[in-house]
Amino acid sequence: MHEAILLDVAGVRTAMKVHGDYDHNGYAHLEGLLLPQLAQTLLDHLWRDLRDDKLPLSFRQNALLTRPAAELHSSNSPAITAFLWGLTPMIGHVTGCELLPSYAYFRLYQKNDRLRVHADRAACEHSVSLTLGYSDALPWSFEIGHDQAAGDGSYAEDFGSESFSTIAMKPGDAMLYQGIDRRHGRLSLNPNKWSAHLFLHWVDRNGRYSAHAFERWPEESDGLEDGLRDQFARV
Repeated sequence: MHEAILLDVAGVRTAMKVHGDYDHNGYAHLEGLLLPQLAQTLLDHLWRDLRDDKLPLSFRQNALLTRPAAELHSSNSPAITAFLWGLTPMIGHVTGCELLPSYAYFRLYQKNDRLRVHADRAACEHSVSLTLGYSDALPWSFEIGHDQAAGDGSYAEDFGSESFSTIAMKPGDAMLYQGIDRRHGRLSLNPNKWSAHLFLHWVDRNGRYSAHAFERWPEESDGLEDGLRDQFARV
């Protein structure tokens, strides 16, 4: 399936291409969800506020990450919240569901990071992984499995015997996937000094996970590490 959807974002018209049958496969590649210039502008806006310590940034290490990653939750960022809510009707069109936003977050990966293979929790019924930018313009692949996830909260270094697809995304491209039902991850090492991504999540208003709409996380901040601050300053 290759569907072109005409978008009007901030007065800029662009045609997003949907590659794949989301309803049948549980995922689809959204080529050109944002124009590269719009992705860069959003990233610049977030970087500027993070450099100036206007937003509470945290550094998280969990079992899914091979290194701690810098994260900013939508409940602490009006820009990310507005973007999540504004994208809701279009993602609802692609999924064929009446969606409610649950939460979103910005994540900054570093060189040689990996994301272990996993499925998501209940608030991530319909999810988007959007690439905002790469420091060295080197695409970092996103992998997604073809089978129904077990739903047991497990994670792994790879997909084992399960078949999977690998998608290399440019800035502005995204993956739309059923986060609870499809295992996903990044098997290769991040080849860039850093890469910036937005993760956006929704639930079906009429579905079993509707109670997870409009989630919030407590405000917290670990500050911006000096090494990352130096990287931001050179952008």
